[in-house]
Amino acid sequence: MALILSVLLLLLALLFPGHPDFVLAKQFLRMPVELPAIIVALLLVNQRFGRWLRLFFVSAIGVLLLLRLADIGSYLAFNRRFSPLLEFHLLADGWNLASTSVGPIQAAIVSIVALLLLLGLALLLNRGLRTIASVSGNTRKNVLIISISATVIGIAGLLSENHFKYKGPLEAKIIPEFNKRINGISRSIKDQRQFVADLDTDAVLDNAQPTFSALAGKDIMLIFVESYGRGYIDAERFNEQSTALLNNVDKTITNAGLNIRSGWATSPIRGGRSWLAHSTFQSGLKLDNQARYDRLVTTERPSLSHLFAQAGWNTVGVMPAIQFAWPEGAWYGYQDLRTSDDLGYAGDRFGYVTMPDQYTLHYFENQIRQQSDAPVMATMALLTTHAPWTPLPEKLNWDDIGDGSIYDGSHRFGEPISWKYRSKVQDMYAKSFDYTMDVLGEYAARYADDAVIIIVGDHQPAPIINGWGKSGDVPIHVISNDAELLARFPDNSWSEGMLPQADLDSVPMQDMRKILSTLFEE
Repeated sequence: MALILSVLLLLLALLFPGHPDFVLAKQFLRMPVELPAIIVALLLVNQRFGRWLRLFFVSAIGVLLLLRLADIGSYLAFNRRFSPLLEFHLLADGWNLASTSVGPIQAAIVSIVALLLLLGLALLLNRGLRTIASVSGNTRKNVLIISISATVIGIAGLLSENHFKYKGPLEAKIIPEFNKRINGISRSIKDQRQFVADLDTDAVLDNAQPTFSALAGKDIMLIFVESYGRGYIDAERFNEQSTALLNNVDKTITNAGLNIRSGWATSPIRGGRSWLAHSTFQSGLKLDNQARYDRLVTTERPSLSHLFAQAGWNTVGVMPAIQFAWPEGAWYGYQDLRTSDDLGYAGDRFGYVTMPDQYTLHYFENQIRQQSDAPVMATMALLTTHAPWTPLPEKLNWDDIGDGSIYDGSHRFGEPISWKYRSKVQDMYAKSFDYTMDVLGEYAARYADDAVIIIVGDHQPAPIINGWGKSGDVPIHVISNDAELLARFPDNSWSEGMLPQADLDSVPMQDMRKILSTLFEE
């Protein structure tokens, strides 16, 4: 019985899937050729080498299980396989989100339990391999014969499947999987080489230094809205609510004498890592992985903000999500960078969200924009629509916000929700946009004056909201009291109002730096 259980444990470890869609019973009905091959190896080596062989197998299978678990998390969050070379930093980001959402103690308990389970599995697997290696007598002889026969038949079966191009019940798991991962690392290295080559060209500065002369004297606000993707507008669950909301925002803005042009921008990412979208917009280069970002911020390639600074604008970064040292922020070239601790917020935080979007906009307007002697070019990253979408703030009278101390635990709603209750999470996601878009509409109507406000989503939300949708497109809105200025945006990619037409050509997000740097030259 111990032998059977040990073989079964090894089988389950080899078959454990690396994709959430494959966590099904039928996945465990396949036959990995490595199973009999490992048993043969364990039975043929002597005791001295057997100890090291078991350690090798436990380590290899353990690493494989960790990578597959990371794959599942990465597919759920970003719809792609985990890349250790590019995304090891996400462990720290995941801890930050978890600890601020459910509390550091609870997050630590979950992490410790997960590590203990993995350690227990490794010990159990080692014990199972030792049980297999220690069988003796006729049992050992019979197991060896069966395993050798199964290995030969399995290899022949795989060759047959490959020759006749059909998918049978046999598969090789470990070597092909490690080979794919090694090839993935090789592709990442090639991608870095291509990115280095891309850095040598600049679609803006290779032609002329932008002056943004048509925007002279105007304040420019580039506002990123967290998790604002096309799925929020197109999805059947949200379409009626999002359409009504954007139409109401449209009325608020146009009744204030402002004009709106909207379109679609294709974000390089989905589900998270907003900084890659921000830097793609600012750099004019597609940044769809961390390695590209890390390389970019070591270069002197001027960001869009830097180009505005060279043309005479006072450039400001307003980043309420940044809570720790952020040396990468130097690349953006902001003349004034305000992170969470710099924004004077005296209220209670909203879980992961450090402060409500209405406070961020209120602070910017009163403590930055109104205090600047030169026209301001500001980049803001709003946060209320960030997962886990609870608790949420209530919209307040703008004159009552002050230093934020009014958010003293009141003026909020929504209790923590387990993500197994998908519909409840979706409802709170939609409510977060009811708040943020309403606040943005009021801000524009109240404070826009002669400014140009650009509102853009950073990426689609996590798939719990709407799967992965049909595209990576995000809405982008440009607001101004100057209709002729907005008329510069071509009709094939832009339409009037807050609701972009469905058939518009989507603009790659990396093209926005060139568009904004060339469209406003007199």
